[in-house]
Amino acid sequence: MAGLTFDNSMPRVLSSKTHSIIDYIHVATNFVAGALFWKHNKRAAAGAFILGGTVLANSLMTDYELGVFRLYSFKTHGILDYAAAATSAAMPAMMGFSDRAQAKYFYAQGGGESLIAGISDYDDNSGAERTGTRFDDRWLKDAA
Repeated sequence: MAGLTFDNSMPRVLSSKTHSIIDYIHVATNFVAGALFWKHNKRAAAGAFILGGTVLANSLMTDYELGVFRLYSFKTHGILDYAAAATSAAMPAMMGFSDRAQAKYFYAQGGGESLIAGISDYDDNSGAERTGTRFDDRWLKDAA
């Protein structure tokens, strides 16, 4: 996918529609986790809200079935998914709670996001409403 050779061995079984549904479940999960963490660990709660907000923004701006603003392609969304996975796994260290129980949630989120990204078919444009070459598609071709 988009020059990421390390995930070429993964099967592409998730369509853009299925992936879009999973994205909004991921957002809700993070917001619920943030609310649950709030009483015991404000840093973990903030991390969950930040992660949920970034996944929400990525979902809203993607040109796929449940995208709202449709500013960029599903392939660009995939690159940002890997960034969200890395950020999730790094969140406990960045926010200073890696020694707390809530850190396990973020490590699991990072692993789950990596798995979902790895098995998503980012070439599936069946839900795209925009046609023609988009700025992000040109950028991806130049980067390859």
